[in-house]
Amino acid sequence: MKLLLTSLTTILLTLSSVSSAGELTLTTQEGFALKASYYQSNKSSDRAVLLLHQCNYNRTMYNDIGQKLSEQGIDALSMDFRGFGESTNDEFSVEKIQALPRDERRKAWGKMSAHWPSDVQLAYNHLKSKLSDKGIVGVVGASCGGSQAITLAENNPINVIGFFSSGQRDENIARYKKILADKPTLIIASQGDTGTYESAQKLFKTTTNESSKFIAYKGSDHGYPLLDRDQQLASYIVDWLDNQLSK
Repeated sequence: MKLLLTSLTTILLTLSSVSSAGELTLTTQEGFALKASYYQSNKSSDRAVLLLHQCNYNRTMYNDIGQKLSEQGIDALSMDFRGFGESTNDEFSVEKIQALPRDERRKAWGKMSAHWPSDVQLAYNHLKSKLSDKGIVGVVGASCGGSQAITLAENNPINVIGFFSSGQRDENIARYKKILADKPTLIIASQGDTGTYESAQKLFKTTTNESSKFIAYKGSDHGYPLLDRDQQLASYIVDWLDNQLSK
């Protein structure tokens, strides 16, 4: 948590790229507005992927991947976590939280992130509503988004999962092993991103699906910068999802 909060103080980037995504507002039961991008397939689709961003970026990190998924006949939805991007208000704003004293910052972060599982569930429900009863859904979580993906899978049928520079505590790896180890899993991590890489190795050892893949990079890039560094990575992620969601 300390490393996460420290990294957030460094920079919060708003990414921009060409995208044909439709903009959505998903409203929670208490009236909070979550902003999302919906990449609707240009083909008849009964497949979808929920894209969860890392905690020093926002939903726009998936613009290219979302667009490519839609071109492959897969609906995709990326949302700004509560407090990030355009999903902010006076109470929940990561920038405001970072300006607080340390003890207050920790408390405010905990209060904000406690809403994420239900917020992610709302996004999943919206995506699932676009599919038939036989529709299949995958989820990709970058960094902090990985733990949210595991929580989502505990309560919903998830067919495919991806961990993008997403280090997990041992308890989360145990949760993955219990409910997801038999699902196709894509794991991406940099060797120099030490804690994340060690976690990724542990996670990969627990998977029992022959289609699971572990992509390792040299260096210490974490999450989105890998997409800039390797221009083929987005296409690989999309092709892998396309193949696995077809089974």
